[in-house]
Amino acid sequence: MKQNNETVLLTGASQGIGYAVLERLLAEGYKVVATDRCMDALESKLGDFKRAYGEQLDWYAIDLLDRQLAQQVAQLCREYHFDHFVSCAGVLNIGNVHAMAAEDIRQMFDINTFGALTMIQHVAEGMKHRQSGSIVVIGSNSANTPRLNIGAYAASKSALQMLVKCTALELAEYGIRCNIVSPGSTRTEMQTQLWHDNYGEQQVIEGNLEQYRLGIPLKTMAEPVDIANAVLFLMSDSARQITMHDLRVDGGATLDN
Repeated sequence: MKQNNETVLLTGASQGIGYAVLERLLAEGYKVVATDRCMDALESKLGDFKRAYGEQLDWYAIDLLDRQLAQQVAQLCREYHFDHFVSCAGVLNIGNVHAMAAEDIRQMFDINTFGALTMIQHVAEGMKHRQSGSIVVIGSNSANTPRLNIGAYAASKSALQMLVKCTALELAEYGIRCNIVSPGSTRTEMQTQLWHDNYGEQQVIEGNLEQYRLGIPLKTMAEPVDIANAVLFLMSDSARQITMHDLRVDGGATLDN
């Protein structure tokens, strides 16, 4: 699936799934414009990549909560012609929906849903002119399966999922494909923040009927590179006939619900 001379805009690049996607993209020969909310994080985490890949990698600090987000993205799209957009940025606030502060719920929607949508809208304009492009968004298997303690997060991902699918339908006539990769439990900081003394990796794999979780049939937790591999497949010409698709990468945890 090696690609040359194609440029990718990537959000959430400094950690977790976004970092794994960045590593795979660079190894496959893509030019990547990596973004995250903090310039310090980009410089400290991506410095080795820059030394190894040189002009293949640029980075910019972009905060999806910034009121100037639309202008920042528009400027990036004027500077680069993006062949692909991969949306990995996201935030998870833990708590019951009925008791969570509206401010915390709004933050998740602003980043996970509306921030991603703003990026998609601007990148899609350039792709429409070129009559080609692909967009891959990191969703969540919780978008289709109710979960305790992460209901607002799940709702933000569910809304994002439908926005991406509808956008894919709108953009199909321009040769632009839009797809979703929905991870389950993946070994990232977002996942491990849910763990505590009596709940960790083994409990995630085994499931917990008191929490209405069935566990992971494949008996193993995903690594970030597993998600990155799915992203690269959907970007590639090997997936040229795939759009509006939600690719579940969760070891069967949601029984493909």
